[in-house]
Amino acid sequence: MELTFENRKLTRGHQRIADYISKHMEDIPFMVEEDIASACDVSISTVSRFWAEVNCKNLKEFKQKVKDEMLLSPSQKLQSAFSKMNEEDAAASLWVGADYLQQTADRLAQEAFDQAARLLREAGTVYVYGPGSAESLVALADFRLSRFGIRVTRLDRGGHELFNRLVHVQPQDVILIFGFVSESPELAVLLDDAKERGYRTLLVTDLLVSPMLEKATVTLYTARGQLWEFHSMVAPVALLETLIVAVGKQMEEQAVAGSEALHQLRKKYHKLLPKRI
Repeated sequence: MELTFENRKLTRGHQRIADYISKHMEDIPFMVEEDIASACDVSISTVSRFWAEVNCKNLKEFKQKVKDEMLLSPSQKLQSAFSKMNEEDAAASLWVGADYLQQTADRLAQEAFDQAARLLREAGTVYVYGPGSAESLVALADFRLSRFGIRVTRLDRGGHELFNRLVHVQPQDVILIFGFVSESPELAVLLDDAKERGYRTLLVTDLLVSPMLEKATVTLYTARGQLWEFHSMVAPVALLETLIVAVGKQMEEQAVAGSEALHQLRKKYHKLLPKRI
């Protein structure tokens, strides 16, 4: 069952509910409004008012629609396997990452992915922004894309310092944004400024319902876990690595030439700057 909210103005509470339901459709038949309210950190009355957004009278009617349309998904199969594993088994815990990868792959639109790769390949400069744990993704994107000869600039983490580099962004440039959990003031500024000045934005997010999705030039979804869980970076890293490989494939000759030049440079100065293992 697919939820669509195009051209609808949802309250912040209803956005969280819609995002949660989009990710957990298979669990809804077994939940009550109190469960959903707790999972989304909203009031029960907010949940009760939400059903009108999906053209239902109440949760009971929505559940029936879900039961009528829902099929067994790969995610359900994985969860079934997890329930049989020993919770103290570290190897079993690794499979949680596989579930996030599956969710990310299931929601990956090839057209959006191809467009994202083209944006990065054709950009004059790729600016990268990602606060908190996403700083690891910023560093990875910088390291990998620079290898291809792409000009990469990291944006400051937040506050007014963001403007120091943002003022230099040109229409031919792209900002790669890692925006998780919610739309921060910094993300709102980046997306609004892009619209005003005409440059492109590539948003990587774990949200399925958010005003940000409509503002970005291209959006890619990645699963990281629920609001109350430890947010995994397994799927975001895998998605980013896959995207970078796609960029390299599109600019194959330039990428290969850059790798060869790097090899020769390392070889020439090996004694002065040996590679550390």
